[in-house]
Amino acid sequence: MLTRTSLCSRFVVCDNEEVAQWAVSCDAIPIRVTSQGLNASLTESIPLISYHSPIDLFLVAHADLPLSGPLDHIIESLQTIDHETSIIICPDRHHDGTNVLGIPASLMNNWKFHYGQGSFAQHLQQAKATGLPIRLIEDPHLGLDLDTSDDLQHPDLTKILTTLIPDWTNP
Repeated sequence: MLTRTSLCSRFVVCDNEEVAQWAVSCDAIPIRVTSQGLNASLTESIPLISYHSPIDLFLVAHADLPLSGPLDHIIESLQTIDHETSIIICPDRHHDGTNVLGIPASLMNNWKFHYGQGSFAQHLQQAKATGLPIRLIEDPHLGLDLDTSDDLQHPDLTKILTTLIPDWTNP
């Protein structure tokens, strides 16, 4: 999440103490929620995150993005453009899911998360309804998430799986 001082505060939304401790070890602030499901958990987390830090833009990225390096470039570019007036959407490689979503804080009270099947189309429709410009980012690395066993066979991922998961053996 970006603040006016161009700093990036990182939060990990979770309902598990082990994940919360991992977040701290990664210099992130754990946000403990009690809601079940991704959409409800994110909705519950927004006021909790806002309590910690004044937020201009909520940039939601999920833990199942093994090649998330391009996120750094997005964050850097947000520090040089007027990010408060646009919505950022990075679809998955199938254009079904939403792997990264950037929402100006001014919209958060009325934003409804639609993660799950068809989330890209639903988030895009909701973004269009705001009238704000939409920054659609199609990135092959951010488009690769780990939702199905087929994703583990992606050529860009098979090269690095053993470094991500030390005891990984390709089926």
